[in-house]
Amino acid sequence: MKNNFKYLIASIAFLGFLSCEDEQDLKFLSPEGTFSILTPTSSESVILSDITPTNPGISLAWTAMDFGTPTEITYTVELAASGTEFATPQTLATTTNTFATIQTAQFNLACLTAGATPFIASPVDIRIKATIGSSSDATYSSTLTYTVTTYGCLGQFAVGAGIPSAGWNWDSPLILICDDNVLTSTVTFANDTFRFFTEETVWSSGRNFPYYTDLGYKISSNFENANDGDSNFRFIGTPGVHRLKIDENQKTITAFQGSTSANSYWLVGQATPGGWSWAGNNESELGLVAPGVYEAIVRFSPDGDANFRIWLANDGGDSWGSPNRNFPSFVNDGYTIDSELTNANDGDSNFKYIGPNAVRKFTVNTNTKVISVD
Repeated sequence: MKNNFKYLIASIAFLGFLSCEDEQDLKFLSPEGTFSILTPTSSESVILSDITPTNPGISLAWTAMDFGTPTEITYTVELAASGTEFATPQTLATTTNTFATIQTAQFNLACLTAGATPFIASPVDIRIKATIGSSSDATYSSTLTYTVTTYGCLGQFAVGAGIPSAGWNWDSPLILICDDNVLTSTVTFANDTFRFFTEETVWSSGRNFPYYTDLGYKISSNFENANDGDSNFRFIGTPGVHRLKIDENQKTITAFQGSTSANSYWLVGQATPGGWSWAGNNESELGLVAPGVYEAIVRFSPDGDANFRIWLANDGGDSWGSPNRNFPSFVNDGYTIDSELTNANDGDSNFKYIGPNAVRKFTVNTNTKVISVD
């Protein structure tokens, strides 16, 4: 009996030894060399287009990784902001092949998330990760720095007591839709504070009032720096529904009353970005920011005739016949007009802008009868 027991112990020990030996053999399944991306190369680039979102945005091929013995290898295509050493990589694809194609829409979004500037050639870093089985150990290919011209832009968010539907939490944040670097949303404002964010639920992605002013943004007069320790935005206009717009091209932030443009005036003329045209959205909106106060933040130019006129309505097409006012009509009504605006004396007595080529805040205050350019 004792001998049988000894044999049993010896057998268990022997099997345990074999088990350990097998485990060590698995650990010895290690890379025999390196592998690299074959195509594309760092000398190549791509311009992505929203017209063909399902077309290939990038097609990659790489050499196979050698782990020293035949085994199935999982490859993961990773992308990150250039120069960050893949601190926060994004996964573009996972495959057991040595090639992968990423559609334009997916690749465009990933590049934007990594910080690519829309419509500007921007570098991103791409690498391939190789793993076997359930192992957490990975081997990485050489890094490809690839130049990409993206389109569109990323939406943004806003939360805070100044936006009652959102509040200071992430249950129902305000979402601003982005189109060609112009973010828009319809929002009901209250006289309180809020902040913009580039990433949902990520407090550290916040952009406060000084963030924008330090970048040279012109901001509607119905907002101010809350000076609350976090320098949030404070809405000080008339509470209610507003059309909010952040134009990252012209560096302006505006909020006009109402969910439509029915209460707005309009600027049309050579001194304004759209010139003498109603085509598309060439006219510049002079929105209602407070009772009797109309405001536009636009780039004025003194080039050419530098003339323009104020229209009181816009029917959605060529609105030349809509009610409008020239320079003398305001003077005769007792208005005080900024010194950077004069009578164009062009036959129609339009306004003439004589200030610098710059983004300016143009205000018509029908209460105090003042027209100003700031």
